[in-house]
Amino acid sequence: MPDELSALLAPLLAPTLQRLLAPIKLSPLSRLPTSRLLTTALPNISSIELVSSSAFETDYAPLYTSLFHGGERERPNLIVERLRQDAQGKRAGSHRKVLGAAQFSVLLLDATEDAEDVVAVPYLQYIYVRSENRRQDLSELLHTLVLAVSLASSPNPTKAKVPFTLFETEPPTHGDDTAARKTALERTSIHARSGSKALMLRKPPVSSDGLPVYVSAHVQPGLEPDDPPLTLIWVIRPNPVHQGEALDVNKLGPVVLAAVYRSFRDEAFPEANIALAEEIAEKRRVMSEYCVMGLAEVTRGMYVGID
Repeated sequence: MPDELSALLAPLLAPTLQRLLAPIKLSPLSRLPTSRLLTTALPNISSIELVSSSAFETDYAPLYTSLFHGGERERPNLIVERLRQDAQGKRAGSHRKVLGAAQFSVLLLDATEDAEDVVAVPYLQYIYVRSENRRQDLSELLHTLVLAVSLASSPNPTKAKVPFTLFETEPPTHGDDTAARKTALERTSIHARSGSKALMLRKPPVSSDGLPVYVSAHVQPGLEPDDPPLTLIWVIRPNPVHQGEALDVNKLGPVVLAAVYRSFRDEAFPEANIALAEEIAEKRRVMSEYCVMGLAEVTRGMYVGID
């Protein structure tokens, strides 16, 4: 039976992306019904592409730099160079209007007993939509395509299991002023509505109340040579196909995060920074187990001054 969302998007997909996603049914991967996307996202889209270095440089970089600032943003020229190395994409200049994009890595996991049925996890670094095009479900459609590309990139796309998308975010208490904390709270509220949870570490009780201690499992390497490591929180957003399924995050967590640091190395970030971040993360794991918790439950003491 033809997949409705796949059929609707097919004319919009650039040839390379269309070939890649040919074996993937998109409707099950969408959190929203196709009938809604048909009236919200799709009327605004003329094309969907895998972004080449030249496309990013001319079309996407201005939107990207306008929405991300300081330490949360990788330098656009580094993204351009990495895309150029991935595929020598060359094309003529463009005057298109970019509505949004998702930048992510597909983590192909080592085949281990702990994660034998999990082949790939998308590690979403950025997802962004032009301000005037928000509330059109474009980010939801991008999330769906991230899952689809991750499935298609696995060794066996028709049988692979991609249980969730992994990304990092600021906790709801993050920020030094009211405006920053309001922004962080809005972000986490949006994530929570999608069923996303914080991936944390649970430690044994250290006080007489007998309650466990929770700390962030997230340690991002500095993106530039002199940048220090950064701790926010890891978030897992369930794939709608696997929503509600039991997930042994204590077994899966180390496998996924090892793949994250491998991805940083593959993308040639400073080795000393990666090694330092790994060392900090490993120290936190001592006498700990991975767990998930509601984003609203994360407090400042769980990620600030914990090392």
